[in-house]
Amino acid sequence: MSAEQWPSIPAVLRVMSGWFLVGIGLLNLAVEFDGGLTGAYLIFHLVITAGGVLLLLRRRPRPSRGGWVAAAVLIVVVFVATLAPDTSACCMENYPGRHGYPFPFLGAGGGLHVDPLYLGADLIFWGCASLLAVVALALTERALPERRVPVDLSLYDAVAGPPARSENVGGLT
Repeated sequence: MSAEQWPSIPAVLRVMSGWFLVGIGLLNLAVEFDGGLTGAYLIFHLVITAGGVLLLLRRRPRPSRGGWVAAAVLIVVVFVATLAPDTSACCMENYPGRHGYPFPFLGAGGGLHVDPLYLGADLIFWGCASLLAVVALALTERALPERRVPVDLSLYDAVAGPPARSENVGGLT
């Protein structure tokens, strides 16, 4: 494989992941429309589908470094915060204390248990949510006014240009 082909590998992986996420998200939504569609399930698959669509976009808005840091901090905080509430949701019935969103993957009570399948699903969900957060921050940054140092235009004459400081041209007379 030549060196020119290496940059295309991430693009191919991005497109394959995008189509996979869009396909899974839409297929699961279509299958569940006939009954049993809960709020958490709907949010999960809408975020998965939106993340796949964003991966398929040719030009995605890109935030500044501060936007990347803010999105990373936001997702970590939200992921940790979703571990706090105790839920009685679908998964891990053998453990009375279930933690995680949208699928409880951490079971407490009778010892700690981590379900790797639900942990993987939650990480994919929060990865897509972080992609949505990054794009939202990039669009917000684009809408903000530029943060340049203001220039005092009152010193400039509209016709003559900036005022001359002196007649001296560096020692030449």
